[in-house]
Amino acid sequence: MKIDAIDELVARSKDHHELRRFHRFHREHPEVLDFLVSEIRLRIEQGFEAFSYHSLWHYARWKLEIKTGPVGALETYTMNDHTAPFYGRAIAILHPDLNGRAEVRSSVADKVFGTELEPAPKTRTKGYARRLRWADGTPLERGWRPTLPHVVGVAGIVKRPDIHERVNK
Repeated sequence: MKIDAIDELVARSKDHHELRRFHRFHREHPEVLDFLVSEIRLRIEQGFEAFSYHSLWHYARWKLEIKTGPVGALETYTMNDHTAPFYGRAIAILHPDLNGRAEVRSSVADKVFGTELEPAPKTRTKGYARRLRWADGTPLERGWRPTLPHVVGVAGIVKRPDIHERVNK
């Protein structure tokens, strides 16, 4: 079995049943992480400065289910909402340039991965989202880094245009 950045992140994290569920799901469906990161990057390339992990998670569920077919198809799978905060933290850790572009709330994933939310400022600027940092206060980009960086596309995800885009053209 080939080791990836998520395997390295999990190996350095505190054991927890939600972490094991996240890791198992990632090993079975590495295309989910690729899809999430590629959609975030696409949104940023389109000029948006922020995104919502919550919306993105539901969108990924929608798009990947369409890709695999209706219930009963051989390749269907369930994207559990409890796994979403683990993906959000993993994305911020593996791609620290995306940190602070989505609002996050405290989660058990913080204790497991060793992260925390930065303290909230007394006044917030427009578009402000709290950044994650390592629990010792170190910014994510200056702390632990995987030896095998996450590269989108390795999982072999095939992007097709949205059905709405094809209809409207």
